[in-house]
Amino acid sequence: MEPLRKDKPGPGLFLLMTAVYFASYFGLKYGVYGGDMPVLLNILLIAACLGLALLVRQRGRKAN
Repeated sequence: MEPLRKDKPGPGLFLLMTAVYFASYFGLKYGVYGGDMPVLLNILLIAACLGLALLVRQRGRKAN
């Protein structure tokens, strides 16, 4: 069994990243655009929200 690595994010950070991703995505998709978006804009929105979640991950690593 592999020992726990100190550089891996914990479950709390994973849940925070998941919450940031879904809140950003669904908040923008349904709150701003009303759910009616072109496919390309939807793909760009997914990429932007994933980038935001990764930014939260990096900031969480720096805090440890």
